[in-house]
Amino acid sequence: MRATHVARSATRSMRIIALPLAPHTNPVNGKPAEHLTYYHFVTPPEDKKKASWTKWVVTKSSELWAGLGRAPQGSWKRKAFLYGERLVNRLDFEELALKSLDPSLGPKFSDIVPRGQKSETAPTIPLVYPPSVCAAPIPHLRSLLDKRTPKHRKGFWMWLAIAPVTAPFAIVPIIPNFPFFFCVWRSWSHYRAYKASEYLEGFVQRGAIIPHASPELDAIYAKYAPRQPPPPPPSSSSSSPSKSNCDKPPSPSPDPKSEDDPLPDENTTTNTNASAHWQLLLTKDAVPELQKALAVPEDSTFASDVCRALEQARVRLESANGPGARAEDAKTG
Repeated sequence: MRATHVARSATRSMRIIALPLAPHTNPVNGKPAEHLTYYHFVTPPEDKKKASWTKWVVTKSSELWAGLGRAPQGSWKRKAFLYGERLVNRLDFEELALKSLDPSLGPKFSDIVPRGQKSETAPTIPLVYPPSVCAAPIPHLRSLLDKRTPKHRKGFWMWLAIAPVTAPFAIVPIIPNFPFFFCVWRSWSHYRAYKASEYLEGFVQRGAIIPHASPELDAIYAKYAPRQPPPPPPSSSSSSPSKSNCDKPPSPSPDPKSEDDPLPDENTTTNTNASAHWQLLLTKDAVPELQKALAVPEDSTFASDVCRALEQARVRLESANGPGARAEDAKTG
């Protein structure tokens, strides 16, 4: 089965999975517009014997943060954890995806063969994408990186400069200096995203990222495409509902919200007069099948990352195209 082959190949080398979230828009000034796409990066497993000290620091910090989440309900530790998770959910999903890529686990620039030369051993990075909803994966990826690289470079230096200003908060007894740790974490997050974006830019410029159309992803997109909103009735029509509207199957009910999920479900805000061009391409129901087709480990953050990306894409599209657009897509840093 092809899906199994794709998944097995992904475990042997670095691979990029492109999951478009909304239809592409027309080019701007002759250049492809940024395509709302979630990128999942698959890299070879890290050699634990060669783990760096930075990896150890990140692991220990993650364990300490998880410990706050296990604190009793109502305690300041639990409240701090929930507030922090809300901040994470407001970060651009593009940043969270980029910072998950560790360039040290991917192929090296020094092994790339210059354009025009052929080599069977030269490293390339496959870019797996659904061709039915994305006709130009490389130009769209390049457009994203052109925007993200300077953004994250600026964010790294900005938060690094702010961090010392928060040092006096350390005199507050008992409660940790959360403002300082937040600034350091935001600087580190931007740095990781910047290095990953810069790394991918190098491979795009050298033509070493090769698009691979995936019929399996196409099938999932066709299966889980959201229902299109009905067209607005003609002005001369009566106010009574038409037969087609009455026969229209009900929309799926929204997923229940939990205490740890501060973002509303994608089905809680609908607009029957919205045009089809800003509809999402997938529903959250597709996530389990995507995870299975791509052989993503169950303990991975893939499912929550894709759901977060879908929700952010919905909010951005409604904010940009819906009537009475609001500034709901304001991001943190």
